[in-house]
Amino acid sequence: MRSNYKKLGQYIRQVDVRNTEGKEENLLGVSVQKQFIPSIANTVGTDFTKYKVVKKGQFTYIPDTSRRGDKIGIALLEDYDEGLVSNVYTVFEAIDEKQLMPEYLMLWFSRPEFNRYARFKSHGSVREVMDWDEMCKVELPVPSTEKQRSIVKAYKAITDRIALKKRINDNLAATAQAIYRKTFVDDIDAVNLPENWHFSALGDVANLSAGGDRPTVFSDFQTENCPVPIFSNGIEDEGLYGFTDKAKICEESVTVSARGTVGYVFLREEPYVPIVRLISVVPNQVYVTAKYLYFALSSIDLHSTGTSQQQITVPDFKKRQILVPCNSAIADFMSKVEPLFVSIKQNKEEIKTLSALQDNFLAILSR
Repeated sequence: MRSNYKKLGQYIRQVDVRNTEGKEENLLGVSVQKQFIPSIANTVGTDFTKYKVVKKGQFTYIPDTSRRGDKIGIALLEDYDEGLVSNVYTVFEAIDEKQLMPEYLMLWFSRPEFNRYARFKSHGSVREVMDWDEMCKVELPVPSTEKQRSIVKAYKAITDRIALKKRINDNLAATAQAIYRKTFVDDIDAVNLPENWHFSALGDVANLSAGGDRPTVFSDFQTENCPVPIFSNGIEDEGLYGFTDKAKICEESVTVSARGTVGYVFLREEPYVPIVRLISVVPNQVYVTAKYLYFALSSIDLHSTGTSQQQITVPDFKKRQILVPCNSAIADFMSKVEPLFVSIKQNKEEIKTLSALQDNFLAILSR
């Protein structure tokens, strides 16, 4: 162990407060992006008194690392005063925040190296877990509180800038969506369509395919050898999973999450690889464009599949009916929203640069 490193166990303790009142509000889960997310678990018939209470400033992690893409789900609760998590999660807190700030510790957990460490330290026959004993054996540098505070402040400045750019992009996208609705939804009579407008099955105007397994060549970071993004069915970071060397989809297209978080639509303007049954929709360009499909699919309810399973299949999705306006109407619409997309792309480039700065920032923590 390095001279300036300490074992985490002397700074943290488990917390096991149960939801004895049986509350059913603010049910949370933890993503491999290390964030709290609304729980998507089926809670029919669930005994909520067994759920654990996690409070602001406390951590939650799920020990199982074998079913999460070699990543560990761990997060610090910051956005709520209190939440509820399944009893399979482990809740813990800093014993003394004057010695170890929770925000500083979360930065350590956010390093990709910690994912690899957690996976290496996981064990078990049926499922591999990083148990509490292994968590307590984690070694990390623990500088003075003043130093921890300055590190957290610098990282937060980058994070806040990224959040601002994302909010701006959300507003730009909402403006473009409003233009779409005014042009193609609100004032349109579906029975008496304008001349040369028609409804068509999605499969007749686009090619659909489902993503497969994670590529063998893989990196958590975008590198010279792995420049191509991999997308899955997640919501955070538009479903970004990692990076690889060769693209599977090279055309501008749309992806639709088909499992778990069903029905989330994203525009893909650069080559990528879809995985875990993520549906890619590549327009044939004769009738519609990728950007038009993005708005068309975003404006309809894709969360309801008509089945008991939370998934969308390619054969069923091909049958979805969408409005296909005439080419001149689409061209006029695109002339209005294209400047918005230019601004969105510029903001995404800045976010990409800032994210790389974040990665570099996390990397130097261990030096």
